[in-house]
Amino acid sequence: MRNLIKDVMVQLDGYELFMKERKRKRSESAQKIYELTVEAILCDLVYRELEQPRGRVHLSQSNQVLRKASRYKGKAMGKTLPFILKVMSSLEMGFIKLIPGKAKFSSSEGSPTIVGAGKQTIIAADGSLLRNIDTFGVSVTDIGRSEDEETILLRGKKSKGDQPGPLIEYKDTEETDLLRQQLTEINCWLAQADLDHDHDDVKLTDRRLRRIFNNGDFQQGGRLYGGFWQRMKHSDRLTWLYIDGDTPVELDYGQTALLILYGLEDAQVPSGDLYDLSEFGIPATCRPGIKKVIQASINSEKPLKRMPMGARTTLPKTFSLNQVMDAIHKKHPLISHRFNEGLGLKLMRAESDILIEVLLALKNQKIVALPVHDAVLVNGNYEQEAKAVMVETFKRHTGLVPEVTASYA
Repeated sequence: MRNLIKDVMVQLDGYELFMKERKRKRSESAQKIYELTVEAILCDLVYRELEQPRGRVHLSQSNQVLRKASRYKGKAMGKTLPFILKVMSSLEMGFIKLIPGKAKFSSSEGSPTIVGAGKQTIIAADGSLLRNIDTFGVSVTDIGRSEDEETILLRGKKSKGDQPGPLIEYKDTEETDLLRQQLTEINCWLAQADLDHDHDDVKLTDRRLRRIFNNGDFQQGGRLYGGFWQRMKHSDRLTWLYIDGDTPVELDYGQTALLILYGLEDAQVPSGDLYDLSEFGIPATCRPGIKKVIQASINSEKPLKRMPMGARTTLPKTFSLNQVMDAIHKKHPLISHRFNEGLGLKLMRAESDILIEVLLALKNQKIVALPVHDAVLVNGNYEQEAKAVMVETFKRHTGLVPEVTASYA
């Protein structure tokens, strides 16, 4: 891929010289942005072509987008992008096929005229670029995500329809610098990890993690996303994934939110399963439904008025919401006053901090660990070492000893 980019750059330089496109030499910083932009265009198009022959990439050439500074926008999405696309799609170069976007479109279907939102520009690999993919023997494993990509994301409140909240710009602080530094260390470690799979539609290069915080507050959320293994089914991860040449074990913290709440209150944890209400007349078979009710109560900012979605799958109608909540309060009298305070995402922040520390500690022991929310995947040969790290890290944060369960293929 590097050779392909170098070859295209030589041809673009020759074109600029021959066509006298420039009156003066670019500054050092402008030249760097120029090269990064060409590289990004080529990598996106080649990756898309390898992913789906004649596949297209959509992007914006709007000045409102290209001239607006944003930590979430790649350096390639700058004001020089339209010029570079124009040159690369010229008859002389013919590297890409370009269908220009429109600021707005209109169509007359009777009367009146309908005016709608604009259309993005569409580009696709073409001509010599298509030939060069074969000539240089490029594969998807030659292309990764840019190290400049922002890994600490802050989102606003969810919009209607439960869509993710909009990305929010923020100023860096000592905290965000530390969060990014931790994640950079983890991503560098995972980038060179020996991972493989026997499963279709898995992209091994998708292993760059990011943390997403919610509601415009760095104290809410913070879970890790972006790893290809996170999008696999639980059974597929255990069956088709290989870490350092062997199948993994998935180690999962149990009853995390409740335990963190007990830790915050410095309260003694009841013995046994924290979701078992059988001593209050609700059978143990109702556990999944009880768990949903407890999670909903922790997340909600006011008392529940109806059963959470899916809870009735195991909670029969013979048990009303009031009966279930009464049993929960009796089971957890020391922390039940913290229910209905909307603490869910704050507890998630604590959980995700614990997991970050687990990943870094395992890295220091040369153990590759892949996060899945409040669980990690490790080579089965390191199960005991990873368990010990998870227990010690959780205990250090909460003062409590968690249960760590293991899942195998």
